[in-house]
Amino acid sequence: MRFALISLMLACPLTALADGQSDTFASGTVALLDRELPQMNKAVAENNRTYFGPALERVQAFLASWEERQGPTVLERNTACTDAATDFLIVGLCKISPPGSICEPTTFFPKVERNIQQCRALAAPERGSNKK
Repeated sequence: MRFALISLMLACPLTALADGQSDTFASGTVALLDRELPQMNKAVAENNRTYFGPALERVQAFLASWEERQGPTVLERNTACTDAATDFLIVGLCKISPPGSICEPTTFFPKVERNIQQCRALAAPERGSNKK
């Protein structure tokens, strides 16, 4: 499923602008997650799949923007943040899909949460220095 989501992200047209205010990929990813996670959690609570198509486009635009600005290796150098940005949507879909149909929650959910926390930790010093 993850491969399919990433393939879809690469195939979809860009329709939203990435957060150009962030200085680094980690802080940009955290800003994206801070915007998207509450919306996704609401969609999951309401069993609303319509959130995921536009959210996928926003994530794709975010990643493409960083690749354009810093080159294609920016995503590879920041795997925790890249995985957090792509995988949180899969977790949301898993939560509203029949058990066992998309992913394994006992292993995948904790992995995604670790990536989100690791990305937040990477961004914390950056975000703190921006608040001066």
